[in-house]
Amino acid sequence: MSDSANKMPITVILLALILVFTGIGGIYGGYSFITAPEGSKMGMTTDILINSPFNTFLIPGIILILFNGILPLVIAWGLFIKPPWQWPELFNLYHKQHWCWTFSLYYGFILIIWINVQIIMLGFSSLLQPVFALTGALISVLTLFPAVFHYYRKHL
Repeated sequence: MSDSANKMPITVILLALILVFTGIGGIYGGYSFITAPEGSKMGMTTDILINSPFNTFLIPGIILILFNGILPLVIAWGLFIKPPWQWPELFNLYHKQHWCWTFSLYYGFILIIWINVQIIMLGFSSLLQPVFALTGALISVLTLFPAVFHYYRKHL
């Protein structure tokens, strides 16, 4: 392959940076909820949980730190390194693509679903909700860009 075929597209770098941004936010939010389950570190009270299955922010904090913190950071790392791990392939529905590409697509949808469930359960409470929903859409769109798709195509 030529050097240009191996060169990381700028869209991959942008995608990874967005994943890092959301991952840092997820770690911060999740940690804040885990260490102060009543919501005080995030300027919230448990009153908004009235329509949710939770009495405190502990479980949402754990979910947040795992799926919106650690997961996007691992995916971003994977986008740069392309580790040849086999275990993620168990969840890879696109077997001709590297697992990190597929997980990036999954994560865009996870973020959109997370925000929509949050709005359904808690109501619209912050301008960050549509910002993160749009961020999830942007992650999905960038993942589907042809340059990104081809960069993570497996050469079988």
